[in-house]
Amino acid sequence: MIQFLRNILGLGPAEPTNLSKKPVENAVKPVVKPIVGEMVIEGDEMDFTTIYPYLVSKRTKELDLVNELAAVFHETEDIYAPIVQAFIMMDKNKIDGKDEVDLFHLKTSNKDEDDYLKFEEHGLKNLDNLELPFEFWDFSDKTIEYDVLSTPISVLASEKILSKKHMLEAHKMLNSTELLVSIPRKGLIFVCSNLLDKKYIKHFMNLHAYAIVSEKYQEEVLCEDLFVLKEGEITNIMGITQLSDILRKGNS
Repeated sequence: MIQFLRNILGLGPAEPTNLSKKPVENAVKPVVKPIVGEMVIEGDEMDFTTIYPYLVSKRTKELDLVNELAAVFHETEDIYAPIVQAFIMMDKNKIDGKDEVDLFHLKTSNKDEDDYLKFEEHGLKNLDNLELPFEFWDFSDKTIEYDVLSTPISVLASEKILSKKHMLEAHKMLNSTELLVSIPRKGLIFVCSNLLDKKYIKHFMNLHAYAIVSEKYQEEVLCEDLFVLKEGEITNIMGITQLSDILRKGNS
């Protein structure tokens, strides 16, 4: 089994940074596979209640990020691909997976930074109000000896990490002041206490790694690093450079 080393990279911002209107480096141009389609909206046509933040890798094939406004959520020197925050529009009443969800990429190439920040303000508020509760969950058929929170694979599951409200609920459920959060692929999120015994932290890291490298999941890879949260906000990053190397080799 791969020996995963913990590499604390230091404090990170609680909110996305580096807002910039320019072509997104490493964005995949040809044959973009949007979830449903794209939405270009002007002025009074905007329904802000349908906007949600959407985390993707800069190498995503789901959205066309070329010339889009991009807020960098997570980027390090070693990471395979930076994580950026885009926006989608959707009917929240279909989020539970019982109905097919129509998602539209909200294009920002014709917007300015004030527009982006307004989308973010409304999007995060809508995310806070989204009914997508955490559940106690097991990665395998065998019972593990510590608590893990997750949600069913669904749209915006990974984005729960952006919501202080949702993450405070995770603190409460795990009865822990410090969380370790995995968002390995789109639609996935796993959370455990970061105050567990080292053997459990290592186990959680290996489960996170499995979600990254396994062919079981069809969802796009999102982030190979892990996030440490206190009081519902990101305070540290746990980099796993071995996974970054594996992703680079697999996509070279």
